[in-house]
Amino acid sequence: MRPPRTIVASTLVWTLALPAIGTEPPGHDGRDSHACPIDGTATFPIGTDGKTSPKLYTDLEIPTQAYTNLVVACPKCGYASWTSDFSRPVDAATEAWVKANLAATARRAAEDPAWAYRHHVQLLQRRGAPLRERIGALVFQSYVLKRRRPRGGSDANVEREIASVRRDITVLLAQALREDPPKSARTRLEWAYLLGELTRLVGEPGHARPLLADVCAQRDALGITIGKMACDQAEKAAHNDTFEEYRDGVINPAAAIAGKPADPPVAPTDSAPPAPR
Repeated sequence: MRPPRTIVASTLVWTLALPAIGTEPPGHDGRDSHACPIDGTATFPIGTDGKTSPKLYTDLEIPTQAYTNLVVACPKCGYASWTSDFSRPVDAATEAWVKANLAATARRAAEDPAWAYRHHVQLLQRRGAPLRERIGALVFQSYVLKRRRPRGGSDANVEREIASVRRDITVLLAQALREDPPKSARTRLEWAYLLGELTRLVGEPGHARPLLADVCAQRDALGITIGKMACDQAEKAAHNDTFEEYRDGVINPAAAIAGKPADPPVAPTDSAPPAPR
């Protein structure tokens, strides 16, 4: 299975060091199965409904639901990982932590991609996984959550979950740009664009504007599409615009959660994040 492509920047997410996708032999119902490395339970990736969206999203949305199949979670113990890594051995300390902290929501994680990513992100954090891999998992988690937005409107609880994940992405992405930046100048600018755009969408246009303006100033190195987007979003940030194009129209994520002050960005911890709804 080839990884899905982004609409405008196929390198952006995939340069975050996501592992290649692999599978085990098909299970009894024809789906690819994976044996849990902790208890041997036969586990199946969550299926997709095949829907696609051709819309050009401002945060480089992947126009497919294939990302729900990138992570698999065991329905018995709750262990979750990339499909390519799921059956690899797990050390005793991690096994004990999984059983103590993830077993209670194992079934839900095996049936709900948002919960599968929730488990996976916690395990990556606990293992001290590379920044790029953790960012990649969070980006896909945000995509899964975005699919929960009601058509033609928004839901404050969903927007709070999305904003929380996006803040985690911005913290780690800023750290990665400082400590492990891409060698390619264009890819560095793409990362900086994503950092600025997610900062704008979580309701911080004042902080986003200089980030996006800097990328806009270097638009010739980005190409027409991303360069124009960076300049457009910098202009929006300058006018305190936090609107986002999504699916069937335009929504304002910041307005949807305006009733609750935004928490300052913090790095993900081992504590359980807000439960997906």
